[in-house]
Amino acid sequence: MPWSNQNGSNQNPWGNRGGGGGKQTPPDIDEVVRRMQERFGSVLGGRGGNGGDGGPELSKGMLTGILGAMMLVWGASGFYMVAADEEAVVLRFGKHTETKGPGLNWHIPYPVETIEKLPVTRVQRLEIGFRHFADGAIRKRTNESLMLTRDENIVDISFIVQYKIKSVEDYLFNIDDAAKTVRDAADSAIREVIGRTMIDDVLTTKKAEVEVETEQLIQSILDSYASGITVATVKLQDVQPPERVIKEFKDVASAREDKERAKNEAEAYANDIIPNARGEAKKMVLDAEAYAQEVVERAKGEASRFDSLLAAYKQAPDVTRKRLYMETMEDVMTRVDKVIVDGAVAKQVLPYLPLDRQTGKVEVTK
Repeated sequence: MPWSNQNGSNQNPWGNRGGGGGKQTPPDIDEVVRRMQERFGSVLGGRGGNGGDGGPELSKGMLTGILGAMMLVWGASGFYMVAADEEAVVLRFGKHTETKGPGLNWHIPYPVETIEKLPVTRVQRLEIGFRHFADGAIRKRTNESLMLTRDENIVDISFIVQYKIKSVEDYLFNIDDAAKTVRDAADSAIREVIGRTMIDDVLTTKKAEVEVETEQLIQSILDSYASGITVATVKLQDVQPPERVIKEFKDVASAREDKERAKNEAEAYANDIIPNARGEAKKMVLDAEAYAQEVVERAKGEASRFDSLLAAYKQAPDVTRKRLYMETMEDVMTRVDKVIVDGAVAKQVLPYLPLDRQTGKVEVTK
């Protein structure tokens, strides 16, 4: 019922003070307290008033105490604890006013201020191309993992993105769903990087380059959104051809490995042969130099010996000539077989026939 005059009666809950004429005066504070006592008394089980039927009566002090207790409870609800890896964002009617660090803090309780706690130092993990489940199972997500390479081949890639919050204000107010934003940026970045990379490079030698380029591109996209997120790392988990053609790709990979093994064996053989050949060549050069030095020194010695013989010959020609003859015959006779027959019996023996030279054998007769 409205607080207006209906059916000629004054229904103002505060009543009228003073005379008639229908003029309303401001309510008296005592009257207000009395009416509130009556209301609380009825809630507590009585009719209120000044005695009536024995219900409880609330005084001004009791009402003030109740209101004070309610204010204390309301104020105490503003205390909150921030963990060591968190920061708390204080929102006053939805507007960011300040950021609190770890420890016990206080804010004006709801509905004036609210708190958002964010794990700013915690590294969060996002799986793309696969999912881990609570039961330990791993399931592929082919709609995320299959992508096209530069040479128009399809590759199946699963990877992990690790990130953390660097600006709580940007994180709260510039993006709606952080996980979805990072996932979309990572999916777009990896497809761009793979799209300009050959499949053989992705499968073999350039995995690290793909990780670095993808991380940089994801960070660039997130920074363009002012997302307040920094990418810690990008790690490729599984890179392989699609399941339908994996056998053929394995055959190609085996052939490539055989090629590399044969190449390595050839290089090892070359590394073994070439140093040996160089060593042999060096040895031959040193032997030739030593032989040349030997021949030169021998020639010098022979020349010096000849000079000394010449000087001796000039001093005593007959003696020197005889000595040279004797030395020459000694040298010659030591290299031939000799049979000595006394001249007194030479005519009585048969002619000597060197049979040992005919058969190649030497017979010794005692």
